[in-house]
Amino acid sequence: NEYKSYLSFYIGTWRGFFSVIMSVDEICSNLSTFNVSNDENCVPGDFRLGLYKSKPSRQDQETRRKNILSRQKEARLQKAALLRNIEDIENDEEDIKRTNPYKNQLMLSEWLEEKPVDFSEKWLFKIVPVGHRTLIVAQKGKTCSFTKSGYRTNVFSSKLPGGNARSNTTYTVLDAIWVEKEETFYVLDVICYKSYPVMDSDTEFRFYWGKSKFEEDLVDIDHVGRGNQYCFKWVDYYSCGDNGDILLSVLSSTDNRITANLDGILFYHKECHYEPGSTPLVGWLKPEMVAKVLDIPYVHKSHQDEAML
Repeated sequence: NEYKSYLSFYIGTWRGFFSVIMSVDEICSNLSTFNVSNDENCVPGDFRLGLYKSKPSRQDQETRRKNILSRQKEARLQKAALLRNIEDIENDEEDIKRTNPYKNQLMLSEWLEEKPVDFSEKWLFKIVPVGHRTLIVAQKGKTCSFTKSGYRTNVFSSKLPGGNARSNTTYTVLDAIWVEKEETFYVLDVICYKSYPVMDSDTEFRFYWGKSKFEEDLVDIDHVGRGNQYCFKWVDYYSCGDNGDILLSVLSSTDNRITANLDGILFYHKECHYEPGSTPLVGWLKPEMVAKVLDIPYVHKSHQDEAML
């Protein structure tokens, strides 16, 4: 009996050891499917393989979209609390370290796995330049830029409401791309303008609202000048349409400054509210992925160059 108990003990020990080894092997195997690169334009040779190894099916993504749309109203109180925190904080280093309301507050995209079933009726798109995603907060007479993780990268004066000494009784919050070589913020979305929050408004209204404010109220903000240290440019939006002609036209345009420095395309569901974190209601594609995912006859410049070789 004593021999049997020792034998059972050792068998159990080795079984546990091998199960740990197998778990580690599984973890390593899973990690091997991820690619890490500092190149912002890096895309694996067969992007479809990497895309589908760890991503849910289109049906699951469609289901999650429907669920998010149905529960958007429930998140209103949380969003109101976020804006109150932004308004109250003094923006000094100690405040930000102690309680950082700017951390993880940008709305992020998911890879667009398949063409959505309501693509032509319910989706808008924006082309995005290579740059750094930035949260802009203008309040109490100064403008601050923050990374996705809430790290403050700059403090300066701008003509945004709340962002300069002459406008210090209101606040404005924007979602933007910082392009350093142009010293320009390309504005993707508006979260709050002149203390008026639009997080609970759908994409169509936010885009219309932002575009109108940049065209009517902020006519000189796209130039560097007194009280405006950096340029701010509103990124135009377009309907996806039935056959992709609009997308093809925008991507092929030589007049658009962004296409010369193109990182990718963001696709927004028209009814999407602005919510922090990643969401299937915002899709992302690199230019070279457009033809395969959306079944649109677009030939990316890199492929054109390859064909000429």
